[in-house]
Amino acid sequence: MHERVFQADVTSVRAVLGPPEQRCWTERAEAPQQSGKSSVPGAIIGAVIGGILGHQVGGGSGQDIATAGGAIGGGLLGANVGRIAGAPVTQDVKRCENVTNQAPSYYDVTYTFRGVEHRVQTALPPGRTIAVDNSGEPRA
Repeated sequence: MHERVFQADVTSVRAVLGPPEQRCWTERAEAPQQSGKSSVPGAIIGAVIGGILGHQVGGGSGQDIATAGGAIGGGLLGANVGRIAGAPVTQDVKRCENVTNQAPSYYDVTYTFRGVEHRVQTALPPGRTIAVDNSGEPRA
């Protein structure tokens, strides 16, 4: 049994875009070296080494002064090791952006059959007419 097919006039078509997509990539970028922070462990180690070396110098009260001076100097030196900024370091940096999806996900189609307005969603854009059955339902 063959069902009769009619042509209904398409009155409007609206392309519905999918949700935005996030696109990410990795690029090389220069970043300055970490600097400006004092190193507490470096200060402690520097003070101990400076104190030991200062204790090796002189004798009597001069030895005490040399030990204290060595501890202070070593502490200052140890705290500032690595504080001087060197050349920039090149590293991988991840960058992302949201991109509007340009391809329609589907089409909202409005058509009129026998004076009644109908709506349907299609995967492809329709032409000027759409094939429908006797009740106005779309047919392939």
